[in-house]
Amino acid sequence: MGTIVIILAAMLACSIGAGCFFWYAMRHRPPLAKPLPFISPPYRKLSDDERKAVERYITSLEQNLKTILPGGSDPLVLTSQSSNVYPVTRSITRYGLSTDEPHKWRYYLDEVEVHLPPLWEQYIAEENFVELIKTQTIPLVVSLNGHSLVNYAYEQPSIAAAARPLAPNASIRKEESEHIELLSVRKETAEEYTLSRPDGTREAAAIGVALLLFFFSLVGPLVLMPWLVLAGVAIVAVSLWFLCRRPGEKDLREIHCLRGAPKRWGLFGESNQGQVSNISLGIIDLIYPPHWQPYVAHDLGQPTEVDIYLSRHVVRQGRFLSLQDEARNFPVQRWRKNVVMAAASLLVLTLLIVWIPLGMPLKLSMAWLKGTDRVQVTSVNDLEKISLRVGDSLKVSGTGMCSIPTSYQGNRSYAFMPFDCSAVYWNNAAPLPPPQSDIIDKATALLNTTSQQLHPQTSTDPKLNPQLATAIQKSGMILLDDFSDIVLQTQELCSQEQDCVRLKNALVNLGNAKDWEALVRRADSGSLNGMNVLLRPVSAEALENLVNTATSSFFYRETRRAAESLNSPPPGGFLIISDEGRQMVEQQVPTVSLFDYDAPEQWQELQRLSGILLHARFSASGIVTNITTDANGTRHIALHSEPDAATLWRYLGTSLLLVVVALSFIVNSLLALRRIHRNRKRIVAIQSYYDKCLSPELNTTQSINPLF
Repeated sequence: MGTIVIILAAMLACSIGAGCFFWYAMRHRPPLAKPLPFISPPYRKLSDDERKAVERYITSLEQNLKTILPGGSDPLVLTSQSSNVYPVTRSITRYGLSTDEPHKWRYYLDEVEVHLPPLWEQYIAEENFVELIKTQTIPLVVSLNGHSLVNYAYEQPSIAAAARPLAPNASIRKEESEHIELLSVRKETAEEYTLSRPDGTREAAAIGVALLLFFFSLVGPLVLMPWLVLAGVAIVAVSLWFLCRRPGEKDLREIHCLRGAPKRWGLFGESNQGQVSNISLGIIDLIYPPHWQPYVAHDLGQPTEVDIYLSRHVVRQGRFLSLQDEARNFPVQRWRKNVVMAAASLLVLTLLIVWIPLGMPLKLSMAWLKGTDRVQVTSVNDLEKISLRVGDSLKVSGTGMCSIPTSYQGNRSYAFMPFDCSAVYWNNAAPLPPPQSDIIDKATALLNTTSQQLHPQTSTDPKLNPQLATAIQKSGMILLDDFSDIVLQTQELCSQEQDCVRLKNALVNLGNAKDWEALVRRADSGSLNGMNVLLRPVSAEALENLVNTATSSFFYRETRRAAESLNSPPPGGFLIISDEGRQMVEQQVPTVSLFDYDAPEQWQELQRLSGILLHARFSASGIVTNITTDANGTRHIALHSEPDAATLWRYLGTSLLLVVVALSFIVNSLLALRRIHRNRKRIVAIQSYYDKCLSPELNTTQSINPLF
């Protein structure tokens, strides 16, 4: 069993490690290694001739130091996926800028930039059959409309540019007359990056899984506890790193800063179908944030500075429109991660409350934080001088009295019923005497006289004639030779009119009296002395049963009254309680419970237990979990057995996890509500700010009053 558990733990750890590695790899894979949206199987493998041609072409690009590669200065690098050739049929769109640098042309299939060999631009048509392969940077076109790199003519870029005619049907945006000036190329700022970075929902969900792992480590097998804790800590650490890390240089996208006159076109650009805005800057169709639509017309036809991503999304235009200023003065409200964290914390909090008893872990954890002491005493006076605190380790021994509860719990058993030796009174007062009862003495006397007469110890009765006694014995009859004593003992016990009604009626019939009062008067006067009553065996058994029944109720009642009277310990002192129900006395546990005995035996057993447990040696040790003082001035000290190392860690872990998930639920709930509210007001606040900035009445720049 242990081997299986270890194997399962190892498999769990490996799975978590593999998941973390895969997550990290997916987050850090090259941006252009993502699957292309327009390709689908089947694909073919690159032939040897084509591979040599591709390698020769890439080598020629690297050797030509004057050639500036489209998409930046990153060279084309083949990868393990470069052996797959993907055929597609698409239109090719060309974008360019009016700069002094040659070959600033960009070629796109839909929204994906590809590298097209310069000499193939003349073969572009409205619909193009293209074969391309993936590289580490951007896809490389290896075949265009039947022209392959195997037959590619390597020429100087200047010659190729001069010899390159434009196809009349090519899907190429022609250069407009408006001059567009490229001012600079920069990396996006941290504020601009926050607008496009993930909202942290995935990391929040991972932290929720880690909290569940922490919970399962508290309730699962001990051998899995360290593995689950390590896995949870690793997940939390990785998730927090992704949430809090600053973007690296590779994470920041390039932004081109342009100057030109934006112009609204009557028709949408062919590569920009479905765009809300139809504004272009020269040959570049611009994509604006939706909430900028009322304000972009302010700069139409005027020289304006525009900052755009390579995807043509505008991040800044003119004097006021700026995503960076929006993110700085009106921060983005990421509330989904707080909702996920609050839900996960609430789930774990509910599991903790329902599944694990929290009283003991919380008490002991708070006590250990405050500091604890070890106390060992053997006298009441020594314990009274010590200032005990919850969490202290106490070891006590002495002579005390087992308590008698006022009410018994149905979910536990009591070994020394009616005493509860898991709670012991300890003081300097004299011990209570064993219980005594006159009623019990009277009931015992009635039982004894009835039993002696119905079951004589000798076969001959000295009060009878031997011949008569022999005749009675032979007839099988039973003789009551002291009937008056039975009547008087019954009257002593059953003095109330409603007591022993059936027994009294039977004795009246046997004494041939008018009623019970008359029979008692005859017995008191001595008229019944010497009167013998002869009974059949059946009648004798019936009389004995009536006596037993009548006395049993008195035995039961007096036993309970005596037990209740013992629940009156002297004031002061201590009541040492084991909250686990452990017995503190070293006495042999009775095999039969008190109330399982017959009525007369119950009283005898109560007296026997009282003689032992009202003044018995006891010893107790453990952690103090509660200290109270009752109305009699008795200090109640509850003890719990000292936990072992594993239990101690479970207690501390339970308390820590409870505090963490409770705080997480409260904080994330408040943050989620606050951010949801601010997110609803954010766009309205931004538009209100732009309305003020772009108002024709304002002639000067107004200061920004951030909403958040």
